[in-house]
Amino acid sequence: MTSRRTPLFSHHKELGAKIVDFAGWEMPIQYTSILSEHKAVRDGAGIFDVSHMGQIFVKGPETIDFLSYVTTWDMNRQKKGDCRYCHILDERGCIIDDTIVYTISEDSYMLIPNASKISKVFDWLSKNSEKFEVSLENLSDEYFCLALQGPDSSRLLGQHLNTSVGSFQLVKIGDTIISGTGYTGEKGCEIIGPLSEVVNHWESLVEMGAIPIGLGARDTLRLEKGYLLSGQDFDGNQTTLEADYSWVIDWNHDFIGKEALMDFQKKRYPKLRGILIEDRGIIRPGNLVFNNGSKISSLTSGSLSPSLRKGIGLAYLDLDIGTPITVEVRGNHLNGRVVRMPFL
Repeated sequence: MTSRRTPLFSHHKELGAKIVDFAGWEMPIQYTSILSEHKAVRDGAGIFDVSHMGQIFVKGPETIDFLSYVTTWDMNRQKKGDCRYCHILDERGCIIDDTIVYTISEDSYMLIPNASKISKVFDWLSKNSEKFEVSLENLSDEYFCLALQGPDSSRLLGQHLNTSVGSFQLVKIGDTIISGTGYTGEKGCEIIGPLSEVVNHWESLVEMGAIPIGLGARDTLRLEKGYLLSGQDFDGNQTTLEADYSWVIDWNHDFIGKEALMDFQKKRYPKLRGILIEDRGIIRPGNLVFNNGSKISSLTSGSLSPSLRKGIGLAYLDLDIGTPITVEVRGNHLNGRVVRMPFL
């Protein structure tokens, strides 16, 4: 299967980016180093090409009722210009994907699924839309998405588009949507629009001082904040409750998976927890986690935190915060403990 490329692929190559396959796309993992790019976002402003992400539009008189049914959030609580992070679940309450829902108007919404889940999410939405007066369009191949992130992002956005946007709010300029969203935990925005316009946005922001950032730093940035990575921290077999994301659920409305989650609440189950390593060493996804000498889990995510200079990871655990654990790395056991998230 041939990998896909965003319209900015040649720009990434010219900047010396190391290219890797990610969800079927040839994407930059780093331009200089993960450490320097991570620091650029925490201290200044970085720009990410995330045009591999999806854009699904839902329109029609019953859009609010439909989206409330297929997501964990009651969209009646949204108003024009609001953005909301929520989960799309199956009947078991397991996460199909996490997404941000954009309220463009009362009967027009946009969803941003992860790159590897675009087709699955669109098929799921289509299947469950039959009883609702709505229309769905998958325009993922026609739109770009750039993430401008960091404490200096507001100034650059103002210079670039003469606008500002609040956290989890959106503004429209012609066909372009600017939202106060991102996945780094820093102040920032995402710019979404027709593919033909992406080069102008990218070149202008880079010229203004935004540092190009690859997927490597994107991963360490989101991990320091304890954000989920689709396909890694959940793979279709974990519920929102197990992921410890109950805050994305509005229990006061009916949605697919609600009944299963209500039954699940009555059980004892492992939850996704943070692990902080106290010994020197780098942990990776798949490393085994031990408690009192017994294997109890494996890491779904793991890396060296550039900010903390310590190993951090995520794992599904039935352990209290503060419990000592070890993580096996190449036959060695690194000491750590279960901690609250975010790490930073």
